[in-house]
Amino acid sequence: MQVKEKVSALSQLGASAGKLEQLMETDEQIIVITADLAESCKLKRIEKRFPNRFINVGIAEQNMVSIAAGLAHEGFKPFVHTFSVFSSLRACEQIRTDVFYNQANVKIIGTHCGMSGGQAGSTHFSLEDIGVIRAMPESIMIAPADAVSAAKFIELLSSIKGPAYVRLDRNPLPNLYDESYEAVIGKGKVLTEGRDIAVIAIGEAVSEALSAGKELLQQGGPVITVVDMATIKPVDCELLKRLSENHSVFITVEEHNVYGGLGSAVGQAAAELGLGIRLKCIGIPDCYPQGNPIGCNRALYGLDKKSIKETIEKFYGVTGGRNRGDSYESDVDK
Repeated sequence: MQVKEKVSALSQLGASAGKLEQLMETDEQIIVITADLAESCKLKRIEKRFPNRFINVGIAEQNMVSIAAGLAHEGFKPFVHTFSVFSSLRACEQIRTDVFYNQANVKIIGTHCGMSGGQAGSTHFSLEDIGVIRAMPESIMIAPADAVSAAKFIELLSSIKGPAYVRLDRNPLPNLYDESYEAVIGKGKVLTEGRDIAVIAIGEAVSEALSAGKELLQQGGPVITVVDMATIKPVDCELLKRLSENHSVFITVEEHNVYGGLGSAVGQAAAELGLGIRLKCIGIPDCYPQGNPIGCNRALYGLDKKSIKETIEKFYGVTGGRNRGDSYESDVDK
């Protein structure tokens, strides 16, 4: 698949809000709800254009989700917006019971995911949301990689019935796709084809993994596979099985606690499928990061291009391009 490398003028927030605004022009069942974050979630245009279908509940995330569930039972299509840390934690019970348990047609848009809140610090960082939502039966968890795919998933979700959770980054990201991108729940996309090492990433980490792979190629290093696993639940087991045929190592990259997120989902699937794959999970190492500029934190926790490249080189140094099943040195995870 050909991917683009220019930086989008829109963040995922701006792109998804723009798509919702467009959809609301023809679909009168769509209602947008926020918890006092219209500006932060880029919803001011929707608020101005569609005041009768825009609800600001104030700082009351639990109430927001319950209102959305009630509206869904009346035939509306609510899209609720707040920071992902607030939706997944403050409104956890309402998302579980009012939305997923009842299969209410509510789409939860969790913004400012991971550490993208920057200097707001740990209270505003969303490091547990994937684990929380994944653990809810019958849940769907989506983490697009750029603005284009974010908008396409919003469009898809507006056309299908049932609940879902979408995890969006706050900041502008490299635009990896064009308008031909097709959003499909439960399917990952292979962006570059290699062998031995497959880097499976979500969200903002996809572009960093692509950049790391490009640098390795330019320097004569290993040709790696990079996968955008936009749907974390259900994870694409068929793709994982195919990758295991010519890869010995999976490296997952996510801006989330290393427990409960993408790495856990891939590891569980690989074990249950009997793939015999070595797994390295790059993520937040079970701690509460401090408030720093986002680039600083991503470098600090191994989520930037340079760090991902170094991790790949370390694994390649001990595999030497060998086939799955050969031995590995024990210091690879140090």
